[in-house]
Amino acid sequence: MSDFSFPDLRILVAEDSAPVRLVLKTYLGKLGIRPRFAVDGREALSLLTENRFDMVFMDVHMPEIDGPEVVAEIRKRGMTIPVIAMTTGDNPNLLTRCIECGYNSILLKPIMKEDVFRKVKEFLPTA
Repeated sequence: MSDFSFPDLRILVAEDSAPVRLVLKTYLGKLGIRPRFAVDGREALSLLTENRFDMVFMDVHMPEIDGPEVVAEIRKRGMTIPVIAMTTGDNPNLLTRCIECGYNSILLKPIMKEDVFRKVKEFLPTA
């Protein structure tokens, strides 16, 4: 997968942790992707409303508005963009809540490069 390059892919990373943002910036950069970043749920919702993205990697626990609330709101607005939840996965009820509110998939922390590559490939836009 690292032989692939997707420089035109527009990805939003909504994550309040600077180290996790750096990891995702590095992994996505290996695919030629320069993501946009939001550090809290309010900023993520604003960016999603004002811009067009191909997919979103969104932390579940964020300041201002948590990830599931952001996803529920964009789904309520009719946005069908793929959204991948990022979480430790230590709470099965939370994982169920993520899928129920509209996340498309889950990426477990600690984040591994191969998992990021797999999610990008899985949710590549078809047109």
